[in-house]
Formats: sequence, structure tokens, C-alpha cells
Amino acid sequence: MRKVGSYVTWVVWLTVCLSLLVVPAANAYIDPGSGSLIFQVVVGAAMAASLGVRVFWKRIIGFFRRNH
Repeated sequence: MRKVGSYVTWVVWLTVCLSLLVVPAANAYIDPGSGSLIFQVVVGAAMAASLGVRVFWKRIIGFFRRNH
């Protein structure tokens, strides 16, 4: 059964990779404001992640210090 699942996974992965190579050309442009929006999203995500780590720091450390 494992071989069938592995084969299906391989076929799906290969199909996705090959489909990315056949993307048609888009006649579009990136608006100047889009760069600012992308920058804000990246900075916001980084700040949210750092806040999450700061809030849950003791739980994170406790998870890794436990003897399993």
C-alpha cells in the first residue's frame, strides 16, 4: 500500500512542477503601490511572528526542554 501512495504523491508533484513550466505569458504590470503593499505584508507578518514567539516563549522553551 505504501508504494501506491508514494507513486501517487510522485505523480502529483511532477504534474504540479511541469504545469508551472507551461504558464502562458501575461500582459500585465505591477502597479507602483503593489511594492509598498507587499513590503507592508512582509513586515507585518514578521512582526506578528515575533510577537507570537515573545508571548509564547515559555511554552516554546518548555516544549523543547521536556524529557520525552
